[in-house]
Amino acid sequence: MKKWRRLWITMVSMFLLLGVVGCSSDETSSESGDKKVEIRFSWWGDTKRNEVYNAIVDRFEEEYPNIKVKREFGGWADYWERLATQIAGGNAPDVISMHQFYVSDYARRNALLDLNEFVQSDTINQKDFPESVVESGKVDGKLYMVAQGVTMSGYAYNPALFDKLGVPYPKSNWTWEDFENTLAQLKDKGMWGTADMSGGQLQPNFRYFARQNGQDLFTEDGKLGFDKEVLLKWWNMWDGFRKNGEIPDAETGTEYENAPLEQNLFVTGKTALYQIPANQLYLYQQQFEDGELELARMPGMKDGEAGEYIEGAYLSITEKSKHPKEAAQFINFFINEEKSLELFKVEQGSPGSTKMAEYVKPLLEPAQTKSVEFIQEALQDAHPAPYAPLGVNEVEQAFADNATAISFGKISVEEAADNFMKQAEGILNN
Repeated sequence: MKKWRRLWITMVSMFLLLGVVGCSSDETSSESGDKKVEIRFSWWGDTKRNEVYNAIVDRFEEEYPNIKVKREFGGWADYWERLATQIAGGNAPDVISMHQFYVSDYARRNALLDLNEFVQSDTINQKDFPESVVESGKVDGKLYMVAQGVTMSGYAYNPALFDKLGVPYPKSNWTWEDFENTLAQLKDKGMWGTADMSGGQLQPNFRYFARQNGQDLFTEDGKLGFDKEVLLKWWNMWDGFRKNGEIPDAETGTEYENAPLEQNLFVTGKTALYQIPANQLYLYQQQFEDGELELARMPGMKDGEAGEYIEGAYLSITEKSKHPKEAAQFINFFINEEKSLELFKVEQGSPGSTKMAEYVKPLLEPAQTKSVEFIQEALQDAHPAPYAPLGVNEVEQAFADNATAISFGKISVEEAADNFMKQAEGILNN
């Protein structure tokens, strides 16, 4: 009796095992077919961006009726705080917006999926993406994010103002010597040239300069990537501009440091130049009734290296996503389909795909068209930049504090450079 009972249990177990295998096979098949699946997509942005992104998701769901997209969004700071909590709790969205400032940390915590397999299978098509744009999404040789929009920094100016002052326009590929000459001419006309860019964020301002000198902010292994001599050249240059009265004094610079766009030094007519991300040109144009704004590339070194590197916004898939293929299909739709780009346009920069960048041009306002053309030109000289290591926030604060101390005359450039190098190395070595 016991023998037959054991035989019966064995047969039932085998039957159930076959049933489970069969169900698993059917589920996998339908997963890529008609079975309804839900993925979650999370992004940062204001009300306008939320409207654009929701409309893009609506169009995706029409194209892929078997995939439902649950939407999550919030402001910049709230977004990253929530994402960190979700990653730690194992309940992160399938598709997340990603940024170069944070990708290294998330990738090296194994929180992001390597997307190479989806590129190889053509689920995500990057054939029309410049190599520099593709490479900008990699960490340690693995592809962890795909560009939605890329941008570059440049100096905005109003030709109408330059005509009025009788000062020649900035050249597209000007040098720091040209920059200095322009500031001097503007000063002679009673005009500050630009805001003080000696401190504040390390990137893009000082990063361009370091790269033009054959260095960078950081090394691939997370150490400081530039030496004291390059830093001295940078701070001495801006200290000279300040002492010559070619840029605002420290008190004025501090007063306007956190002013909103419509109240900053450039829009209120106190400076003739202003460094901005190219995709923001149309926002500034809206503030000017007289004249069409133009963009000049960041000044460079004579016969030196180009300082451009890819800036922008990206999409990633989290490592624990239960529906990575559907998530990859969503990313591909977002970056490659006309139905998406018709709405996205240049929301976070020029589309990563050169094909889509050309597609959106007729849909753009004149200032947006200039941005796309500016970015596409600058991309030809752009090279990937090492990602920021842990502790970068403290390093940036030390950079800003020492630059501010110079501007107020509290310490010399030499003392500030010594202070910063010691502080930064101490932060990064820990």
